[in-house]
Amino acid sequence: MQYVAAYALLTLGGKANPSEADVKGLLAEVGVTGSDAEIKTLVEALKGKSLKEVITEGLKKVGTLSLGGGSSQASAPVAAQAQAAKKVEEKPVEKAPEPEEDVDMGGLFD
Repeated sequence: MQYVAAYALLTLGGKANPSEADVKGLLAEVGVTGSDAEIKTLVEALKGKSLKEVITEGLKKVGTLSLGGGSSQASAPVAAQAQAAKKVEEKPVEKAPEPEEDVDMGGLFD
């Protein structure tokens, strides 16, 4: 992820197609040593693409993800709300705590 972030920062900073050396240089400036193979793979995969295109393409893929659940997922929040309402009704009213006395700490917080 740090390689992608470095590439994106370089792109947003004005470099249309950052090179491997650019990404390595930025990572080195912040004290990160990167994997040459992973950086090379990233730069090759993004070569010729704008950052906007890559983000748009990624958002399309994220939109098609199934995050689990089933038909009962829609009724789960309703059941949870009913349980929460029931718990609220069952809670006894707590008394407000009595004010504490000031204790002399010997100038600790002066």
